[in-house]
Amino acid sequence: MNQLLDLAFALLTAPERALRQVTNEERLKEGFILWLFVVFLLSLSVFRQGPGPVVQFLMLFLFMGAALLVHSAVIDYISGLWGGMGTARGITAGFMAASLPLAFSVVFSFLDNLGISFLSGIGSFVIFIWSFYLDVKAISENYRFHFGKSVLIALTPYVLAVVFLLALMALGVMAAVEGIANMQDVQTIESVISGM
Repeated sequence: MNQLLDLAFALLTAPERALRQVTNEERLKEGFILWLFVVFLLSLSVFRQGPGPVVQFLMLFLFMGAALLVHSAVIDYISGLWGGMGTARGITAGFMAASLPLAFSVVFSFLDNLGISFLSGIGSFVIFIWSFYLDVKAISENYRFHFGKSVLIALTPYVLAVVFLLALMALGVMAAVEGIANMQDVQTIESVISGM
């Protein structure tokens, strides 16, 4: 337990050293416990009337767990293509440990419920930037990349997701235009046939 608290404190005060230790030693157990703590706090902060806290925790656990594994796999693949020397276990442990700032979003969720949404918005933005920075440092430490390359690798999955969604939207628009064009041809044929 003392090692876990030391790791959490180091993530707040010396994140580079802490993430180097987590990724290089592949400390999945400590990363998982921190991540589970964050999921628990987030499930409390989003608790509303509904299925209950246990079901909400399990749903958030499954959703965040799947997102974590997909994100780790994509980053590991992209980093491998760019010549990274790290491991999938290391980056997964690093991402789990880097999720620690999300625990502070509970405070801002509480402020939002009190009606202080301005502070909540600023706090959420700071937490997002902080989490992204820790993800970049985890990539940097695990794959031994410099900071700039790590930022590019961290942004790549989001850019790919946007390109994929834009491509889907373009395909949907093209299918709709094609459907409308075919519908007009059918109406023209129907009017010619009814005129005979």
